[in-house]
Amino acid sequence: MAGDIYVSGLTGTGFDAGAMVQQMMQIRSIPLQRLQQEKAILQARAEAIGGLASRISEFYSIFEGLNVDDLFKGKQATVSNPDILSASVTENAPNIEFTVNVNRLAQGEIRVSNSGMASLSDTFANSGTLTITYDTGSGTETFSIDYTAGQTLEDLVNAINSAQNRVRASVYYDGSAYRLMLSEVDVGASTVETDTVNGVYAINVSGLPSELGTGLDTVQNAQNAEITIGSGSPVTSPSNTFSDVITGITLEVKDVGSATVTVSESYSKVNDFLGNFVKKFNSLVEAVDSLTFGEEAPFRGDYTIGRVKTGIVDRLDPLIELGVIDFNGETGKISLNSSRLNELLQSDPQKVKDVLNQIKDSYSTFLDTQQDLFKDFQENYNDRIESIDNRIETLAQRLAQEEVILRREFARLEAFIAQAEEIRQRLRSFIVSLSEMTKGGNE
Repeated sequence: MAGDIYVSGLTGTGFDAGAMVQQMMQIRSIPLQRLQQEKAILQARAEAIGGLASRISEFYSIFEGLNVDDLFKGKQATVSNPDILSASVTENAPNIEFTVNVNRLAQGEIRVSNSGMASLSDTFANSGTLTITYDTGSGTETFSIDYTAGQTLEDLVNAINSAQNRVRASVYYDGSAYRLMLSEVDVGASTVETDTVNGVYAINVSGLPSELGTGLDTVQNAQNAEITIGSGSPVTSPSNTFSDVITGITLEVKDVGSATVTVSESYSKVNDFLGNFVKKFNSLVEAVDSLTFGEEAPFRGDYTIGRVKTGIVDRLDPLIELGVIDFNGETGKISLNSSRLNELLQSDPQKVKDVLNQIKDSYSTFLDTQQDLFKDFQENYNDRIESIDNRIETLAQRLAQEEVILRREFARLEAFIAQAEEIRQRLRSFIVSLSEMTKGGNE
């Protein structure tokens, strides 16, 4: 029974029951070892099939939900002088060429207190509340910051920055005094332009500590960016970005000057799609070859797996005839002929679109079928592995029970042999004694 302890080889008879049981169990374990070997082979095959199924799914994914028309809807913008401005476009932008004159760039307002402190360690003599008003052009935002006697200028700066995110406070040293500096955090947040004559500012304050003066001096005016397109009227923006001045076109100005912007069709999505097609195609070819070619290939010569490669190669003809794909007959891999593709996209994009629709339908149908097929293969292997696991478990339990029985029986046999040996030794001693007694009587 479980938990029994059998100790053999201690009788001095030369009979080792433990060794005999071990040898017998090794022989009886051969079917178990064969099952374990069969399981290992099936697991290796299942893993290989899983890897191939994954490559098939990756290839199929580039066609799943693909709308070929969308690949041809892109637009691109080129700028004659990228130091002056940059341009980005959406597919809604018209094909157009125009000149942009950048008259001025946007800049944020910077104002400083009209008085300051002799040292950063100096403190305010009185407590109070500083009020900052930020004018966005469509309304004002007001922030109140309390300060107390004994605080430093740097304490006030930190309090201002913690209280709001419209104005950035800093310490400004003018060579003789430390003053409070306030600047716009986001230049595009306000359309207000500084007008010192009429007292128009983006940033205003009241309640300054007496040590900082009674108001603010302006060291940089708030200014909106301004451009003209061709000979049109000036267009302004609070930031250096101009969105949808022309539908679908965004301009980012960088410097004063002129540049020409040209908007045209972009086929980058087509190039990206075919580049990805080549990558996934070659990856699947490699996966099939690794499973079917070579002495160690787990599915060497397997028609079902080899058919995957044949199937994707057979469907290449439209792309090869178009001249955009080059096929290597030795390796079975392909490459993209980018120059030929770009030439066709400029001369006859509809022809390229028709071929892409054709291969989409062809590859989608084939790869979808292969996905289902290899999913079934994986499930079949998993079922077989599970069945072997059950057989291994049953056999292992039976062998364990047999080992217990054998050890018990051999332990009894060993005890019997030991007892017989003991009787033999006694008989031998008796015979020797009898012989000696008989010899003595003859004398």
